[in-house]
Formats: sequence, C-alpha cells, structure tokens
Amino acid sequence: MNEHNRALLIIDMQHDFAVPGGACEVAGAHATIPVIRKILTRFRDLGLPVFHIVREYRGDGSDVEISRLEALKTRPMVVPGTPGVRIAPGLEPIEGEYRIVKKRFSAFMFTELDLILRRKGITHLAVTGTQLPFCLRTTLFDGLSLGYHMTLLTDASSSRTQQIHLANIQDIRDAGMACVSVAEYLHGINTPA
Repeated sequence: MNEHNRALLIIDMQHDFAVPGGACEVAGAHATIPVIRKILTRFRDLGLPVFHIVREYRGDGSDVEISRLEALKTRPMVVPGTPGVRIAPGLEPIEGEYRIVKKRFSAFMFTELDLILRRKGITHLAVTGTQLPFCLRTTLFDGLSLGYHMTLLTDASSSRTQQIHLANIQDIRDAGMACVSVAEYLHGINTPA
C-alpha cells in the first residue's frame, strides 16, 4: 500500500467524553490518550492527513439525535463555546489538520469527510477514539460501505466496558475489517525519509 493513501481519524476525543468529570465521560477513554498520541505523532512525522472528528450540539438540542434529546435536556454536552467541546489535552489539532464536525454517530453522515478523503486520494483509514459501539462502529461500517479500507486500532479506542469492546471488535473483524493494536499498525508504516 502507498503510505500516502492513509489517513487517521480521531473520533470524539473531547473533554465531555474523554476527560475525567466530563458531562458524558466514557470509562476508559482518557486512558487511550497516550496510545492515540503515539499514532498521531507518527502520522504527523510522516506528513499524513489527520482528521479530528468532533461532535457539537446546539444548546437547545434541535440538532441532536432523537434518541439523545431527553438526555441532553438534563445533561448538556459538547455545546459550542463550552469547555466540553474542546479536544482532550495532548490531542489538539495542529496547523494543516482537519476538524470535522458531525451531528450523528457516523463521521460520514452529513459531513464533508468523504469529499475531502476522495479529493486527497485517501483509500485507507485508521480509526481511533471513543466510543466504539456507537461513533467508531458506524464510521467504520459507513467507510467500508463507501469503499474505504478500514482499520480499527483496538487499543486506541474505548467502550464503556471491556466486554462491550471485545464484542464489537469481533463484529468488526467478522465484517472483514482489520482490527489491530497501535504497535501492530505502526510496524507496517515506514519511517520518514
């Protein structure tokens, strides 16, 4: 595979989800930050595209999924202009990286992600972030459906429990997508010239 056909997706690693005490903290998300940072650093060193996929909801909940509407009334999360919407410390974007705002679980739904990936000739996506059964999973399956080679970085992603995490990894693997650790993935990437 041509190294330049790869891109990294970091999904929902925001204060409200990935920092202890966040409005909708996902158990284990904070612990993945150093692992995600390893793959992020390698992509930066190689000059490969990085996409920070984030959620943002209007304060009145008018753009949230219908299944989250009631929860948002009592527990606002990822509202623009609040600390909760910021990307977790250590993973902040740098100049030249992409920030894609999504309103649904999938990073592809109603966003410009597919357009930008195709324009850049990207065919292989490495997926990290939180949480696996929802946003990562839908992004992985949508990416596969759109013709991308999808790889889940298993230790750079999180779920509410280990049991849920392992069950989802099995489903994703059964669908024909790669599920590997960051160390395994990095082993297959060339070092910069």
